[in-house]
Amino acid sequence: MLDNNKIQYIGKIENSNNVVIINGNLTIDGQISKDLQTSCLEILRTDFDKYTTTAIEQAKQEIEECIKSILEKLAKEQQKHLTERFQSLSMQAFLHDTLIEYISTEDKRAKEFIIDVLIDRLNFQNISTEKAILNEAIKLIPNLNASTSALITFMMLRQQMVNPSISFMLELFFKQLSPIVDIAYNIKTIDIEYIIQRNATMNISGFYPIDTFENHLLKQYDLFFRQKIDRRFLEDFKSIHPEIMNAVNDMGSCMFCTSHEEDTLSFTEVNSDLFYKKLKVREQEYLIPLIEEFKKEMPPFTATEVRNYFCNLNKNWEQVFNLLNSSTLTRLSLSILGLYIGTKS
Repeated sequence: MLDNNKIQYIGKIENSNNVVIINGNLTIDGQISKDLQTSCLEILRTDFDKYTTTAIEQAKQEIEECIKSILEKLAKEQQKHLTERFQSLSMQAFLHDTLIEYISTEDKRAKEFIIDVLIDRLNFQNISTEKAILNEAIKLIPNLNASTSALITFMMLRQQMVNPSISFMLELFFKQLSPIVDIAYNIKTIDIEYIIQRNATMNISGFYPIDTFENHLLKQYDLFFRQKIDRRFLEDFKSIHPEIMNAVNDMGSCMFCTSHEEDTLSFTEVNSDLFYKKLKVREQEYLIPLIEEFKKEMPPFTATEVRNYFCNLNKNWEQVFNLLNSSTLTRLSLSILGLYIGTKS
């Protein structure tokens, strides 16, 4: 057993004045205490009170920042009239949850998403499924880290289609994903298990799993992932069918993009089905058989070529393909909650 009479120590404890222990007696700020544990607890309590006060002040600043951001966003989106909905008890309860989640996360992107969710919630007054989804989302978003957010984004790529006005903008979209793609190697099994546990996914039933990511891209962007064609082919073709050069959009341009460096052509649209629907609305169905003729001269990419295309943009796309084609994720799809969060990622 420790003999207090043998303790001989003179020192200094942070956040306190001189502390002296002589012959078992503890002196702090000139006051003697024979209970070392009690004295230490008093020191910790002082620190706790100080840090708590600091945290409260920081929370107040965060709340002011959040409310300011909400009002600024409402003004920017010309939805100032929605502020009157804060008078409802359900909206005040949701605002309470929003503020708690806002001050509890240090991620700036997450803070922006939280505000977006609150704005969306303002648009639903009556009891609805949408409100229930938003109630879940406001609690999940602050708990997503870079890996789980990236995972949802990648899975979202299988369940959405980007339809730019001009095809080259699709490549810009893929390039903009590079910061997220760089995170792919950090995604672990625990990240997948977490989004499953938080109901952001649902299991795919039946005998057939989700198709490979390469095949998904080939179906969704069948006009984009094709071999380019020599300009001379178009010159010969339009001599027989000059209508192939007719304007096919409100911009007044034809259906082809040119590459002056390679002297080749590609389609301005990225998806056949959507393109044909536009043509029918414009009463230009007569162009569809001609496009089909062109497609025969522009064979689609192979799965390997699709993967190589992405890896040339960023080598880390290789891991994204491996991840989405894994046995675990080909049996998982995003739930309604996951899809909503995916739109905010």
